[in-house]
Amino acid sequence: MIRQRKKPYSLLCYEALFRRLKNKYRQSHAVHQDYANVLSGYLGERQVDYILSATPTYFSHAYQGLRLKNHQHYFQMDTVLLSNKFILIIEIKNWKGVLTYHSNLKNITQIYNNTEKSYRNPITQVEAHKLQLEYWLQQMLGIYGVPIETLVVISDSATILKNPQEDPQFYNTVIYADNLPSKLDELWKKYPKSSLTNSQLREIHSHFLKYNDDYQPDLIRLYNLDKSHLIHGIECAKCGQYPMTRVHGKWYCIHCSFTDKLAHERVILDYFLLFKPTITNKDCREFLQIESPKVAYSLLQSMKLNKSGEHRGREYHAPKLEDYPQHSHIPWKMETTLNVTF
Repeated sequence: MIRQRKKPYSLLCYEALFRRLKNKYRQSHAVHQDYANVLSGYLGERQVDYILSATPTYFSHAYQGLRLKNHQHYFQMDTVLLSNKFILIIEIKNWKGVLTYHSNLKNITQIYNNTEKSYRNPITQVEAHKLQLEYWLQQMLGIYGVPIETLVVISDSATILKNPQEDPQFYNTVIYADNLPSKLDELWKKYPKSSLTNSQLREIHSHFLKYNDDYQPDLIRLYNLDKSHLIHGIECAKCGQYPMTRVHGKWYCIHCSFTDKLAHERVILDYFLLFKPTITNKDCREFLQIESPKVAYSLLQSMKLNKSGEHRGREYHAPKLEDYPQHSHIPWKMETTLNVTF
């Protein structure tokens, strides 16, 4: 039931940014911290997915990172499980250290590595998602009264949870990932009868897929970057020098003699992640630092991208989120310098 979660745009975009930033700009503390937060969330979600994948199948469908729109506002849920009895929204937190829930202030404080932080109340957050989903189902499908349950799941069982005011809502809503199977069993027994017909179930499923709108951040604008911050051409995967040159159908590094036939593919995908969802022959030549329109045409055609328009007006379109390579990573020079904790 639970498929392997693909990297979200937010994570892919940060990886692309680190690959395209010149080395001296890759050490930005703000960028590192934001990337660490995104990566932490993704790893926590993957951990919960693994537990769910080994759990008996109660639900007809599972959705990861489902992002829907009410009027002009989006709401995104980490995991949504759909059954004919009820819908379950799971908010996943990859928080470590000691967490203390303050029911009077409606927030959570974390002490980790001798640092104290305050976070917004995840119970309030997931309950807001419940209200938004109820409204969405009413407006989009005319479905009222379907039970929606909520959970906040702490992915790391070594995290210490404290509830000094003994708030019952905290005990009922916040659980460790390891306790998910028993909690799902408890919820399933709570609803002995179906609340949705098979037709309604299919309708909800098709609408979730149709109206899911994955969020892609504009990191260039967010960090106020321009061309002077970015690598021009293709960086050598072996020595980090750039640009590589096109020689006899291969990309060649004049500094270390490394060659790569497909080095352009990762760079063109990075263009989609950082700039816009389409690329022209001219854009490609400027980004790869090549002069020949014929070579650019050949490279773009070889990637089998969807395209529109003709001649100079032809645009090549970015692949779907699930089609981006999952093995992509941050540049080799950062492997030993990027020291992040979650």
